[in-house]
Amino acid sequence: MGIFSNLFKPKFKPTVETDYGLFILIYNKNGNILWSKDGTEIPMTVKGNDKEPNEDQIKFLSNIKDEVNQLSDKISDKFIKEFKEAEIPIKFKKWDERFKLVGIEIIMVLENVTYWNITFQDSKTPFAHFTIFIEGDWINPDFSIDT
Repeated sequence: MGIFSNLFKPKFKPTVETDYGLFILIYNKNGNILWSKDGTEIPMTVKGNDKEPNEDQIKFLSNIKDEVNQLSDKISDKFIKEFKEAEIPIKFKKWDERFKLVGIEIIMVLENVTYWNITFQDSKTPFAHFTIFIEGDWINPDFSIDT
């Protein structure tokens, strides 16, 4: 064994099996701990401790399709409003006609209100990512855009 053999060993990533599937610990620094849902097309992360992901956040994530469907009209309105303000042509009525859901991050659940981010990718050039912060069923007026 050489002096550098431990540097190049694959690192063990803790996993936890939940009622909603397997979660992998992907980040654990300075008290910021993130778990990722394994085997999903869309990256989904929740907070937790170094032993397991947060149960309330997993519960919310298990109903994420329903949550997105309930907010669908508000999400569409948000995109249309932002595009009008930016004077960008609007050639869609529903967000999923132009955008693809590419990420979900559950930040916290407090007193049965979930605080979370949902990220979309534009299907048109320059293929920007738009992140919307949601508190319960309220969409924050701020909008994050990454190109």
